[in-house]
Amino acid sequence: MFKMFTAVSAVVLSFTASAAQLPEQLMDKDNPGESYWCQGNDINSSVCSLTGVSDDHKFALIQDWPGTACADNNFGVIDLVHETGINVPYDGGDCQGDVRAGFVRGPKDNGLYVKIVRGSKTLLMYKVKTGY
Repeated sequence: MFKMFTAVSAVVLSFTASAAQLPEQLMDKDNPGESYWCQGNDINSSVCSLTGVSDDHKFALIQDWPGTACADNNFGVIDLVHETGINVPYDGGDCQGDVRAGFVRGPKDNGLYVKIVRGSKTLLMYKVKTGY
């Protein structure tokens, strides 16, 4: 029983690690020719962290680390197919540090959205566009 649990745990950990792999070089969608502020080797460093991966594994949601002046994060979407990144147009809230984000599917169009919330209150539903 213990061996089976260990084997399953190892598979889950290896899947999670491979799902978190971002391309080394990411271009900024808003600034063609420029590097995006979070690169593949920046994940879990002092620059940015991975928040989630879309259900189709085509997009990754990242966040920066909160600063000392404001405890809220900024968020970005990485297009894993086109190796580009774009910032989610959100101003960071009121600096309380309780803002969270994740991928959701729209109930009407089944489109991919970034949902930013504070507690149970939705602050933003940002539609992810394909083909960055």
